[in-house]
This record gives sequence, C-alpha cells and structure tokens, in this order.
Amino acid sequence: MLDLKNWFNKKHYFRLWNVGPPGALITGIFIYFILFIDRKYNFFSINIDEFWINIFLWIVIIEALFILFWILFSLPPTERGRKLSQKGVYKFIRHPVYTVIIYHTPIIFSLLNRSIILLISIPLIHFFWSKIIIFEEDYLVGIFGDKYLEYAKKTPRFFPKIF
Repeated sequence: MLDLKNWFNKKHYFRLWNVGPPGALITGIFIYFILFIDRKYNFFSINIDEFWINIFLWIVIIEALFILFWILFSLPPTERGRKLSQKGVYKFIRHPVYTVIIYHTPIIFSLLNRSIILLISIPLIHFFWSKIIIFEEDYLVGIFGDKYLEYAKKTPRFFPKIF
C-alpha cells in the first residue's frame, strides 16, 4: 500500500509541481487579459455559425479529455517523479498536460468568446511554456539522467512526430 505521508514528503514530488501550477496560473491570467482587451476594444471576432462553433468546441474538449485520461493510464499519479514513462501518450509527447494547457485551453476560450486575438496569441503562450519547461526538464535529467536525455532526443515536447 502507498505510504502517503512519505510520498508527500518526498522532495522530488514537490519539485515536479514548480512549473505546472504557476505556468497554468500565468497562462490563465494571460487568457483573461487577452479576452478583457478583446472585449474592451472589440477586435475582429470569429464569424462562424453557432453550430460549427459548438462542433469545434466539442472536438477540442473531447481531444483534451482524451489526452488527460490517457495520461492516467500511461503514468499513474503514484509513479509520477519515480518512473520515466515512455509508453502511452508519453511515447508521442513528453509533456501532454502542458500541451492541453498551451493549446486546448486557449482554443476552448477563443471559441467560447469568439476571440480571434486569443487564437493569434497561442504562439506567445507556446513561447512562454518553451522557456519555463526547461526548468522541469533540467530537473528530470537530474532524476533520470541519460535515460531522460535519450527519451528527449526521440520524443518531442508538445507535438507528436508525424513522420
């Protein structure tokens, strides 16, 4: 049985949380700020029929949920920070949770608010995450060493290789 007291006292467990939650919070604030600016200055909006907005919205939501559930089967929370998973979703991308935060979240909010400017800002969010993810990857190299470096060489951060 898992000893929760010892698990939550592990230094590496808390270290793994140092990039994700602050990055997600900053991304959420950025999305809010962009939507605030968009409403205030009435930039161009997505001019698509409500039916198609809903179709696109559900596709993105289902894809995000699929990735998030796939993570649970690829690397259970009890093994996080203890095991380098290279199976399941981790076979295709190194940071699936961050992929959902970086791409799916802004797309969902842009569709809900019909905001083109939020869609255009996705490269800024990607750039921000590309910089902060380096801290977590350095830490993972510290835990897993050459095994993580080899994994990083063959597995992209956010987008799966098509060919």
